[in-house]
Amino acid sequence: MNNSDSQWLREFSQQLVLFPSYHHAYTILQKSIETTLQRGVPTSAMVIGPSGSGKSTLCQLFRDSFGGAYELIKPDGIVTIRPAFYCSVPSPVTVKSFAKTLVRALGNSDTRGDTVELTYRIMALLKTCGVQVCELDEFQWLVRPEAEKSRDIVIDWLITMINETMTPFILAGTEDCKKLLDEREALARRFPYLIELNYLPYSEVHESDYMVLLGKLDEHIYVNDRFSSGAHLTDTDIAAPLFAATSGNLEYIRLIIHSALQHALAHKRSGLAIEDFVQASSLLNLKLSLLANPFSESLSTCYRKIYGEGHENP
Repeated sequence: MNNSDSQWLREFSQQLVLFPSYHHAYTILQKSIETTLQRGVPTSAMVIGPSGSGKSTLCQLFRDSFGGAYELIKPDGIVTIRPAFYCSVPSPVTVKSFAKTLVRALGNSDTRGDTVELTYRIMALLKTCGVQVCELDEFQWLVRPEAEKSRDIVIDWLITMINETMTPFILAGTEDCKKLLDEREALARRFPYLIELNYLPYSEVHESDYMVLLGKLDEHIYVNDRFSSGAHLTDTDIAAPLFAATSGNLEYIRLIIHSALQHALAHKRSGLAIEDFVQASSLLNLKLSLLANPFSESLSTCYRKIYGEGHENP
């Protein structure tokens, strides 16, 4: 594979698709910021879902909608403006480890001092950097048993940060994070927007989340002259085994397609072929796969696994 092919694969991997339910989730994030501005009260959102459901990608996509960091000349010097920033909650999570992570994410390498000093530094940075929204991923670390002693302290600290800075936060984590909202009314009031993502359900309806995702990715594959013909992701003999291999997990879907494209490019094909997907699936450890290698099975076998025994057609 040449450098041009590798670059094209990198660009393909960065393509994002706002399929219907994903677009709805994105709209809710926009609503949280809009409501904050209109009410003058931080109105935050929490995004929950299993690994591979697109939480991190959604957060990063929303962060990028605010534009990147840029420098602004002020009377007292040059300031880096960060309209939105994204970082992951550290593990193990304590107020101090949390505070240090935020300080670094805001572009400051000075993490000296106790929690009080770090907290004041964060609040000053949020104001100086013109931050409009803070995105914190991997929030499920706070639900784990080892975080039990620090959990309430960290949540109280976070609530104080929101109140003092008037900055909306977006928290993202696994489904367990919902427990925090159920158990802490003060936290739930500040996070009234709850977005629950999940794996995509199988559907061959053109307007479904699954088919919109495959259709848009397929357009990117065949949009130029790199591939002139071949199988399409929306073809039933590709879409059905692809779902059987991934159970609708977005990360696995993208990984299999990427691996199939690697194989097709390496063999200088004019387009994708079922053999590319067979090879891709054989090399990957697909823990959610309903069959050993669905691309080597018949379509009726894939349907039975997707819909249950006794079903051969959608």
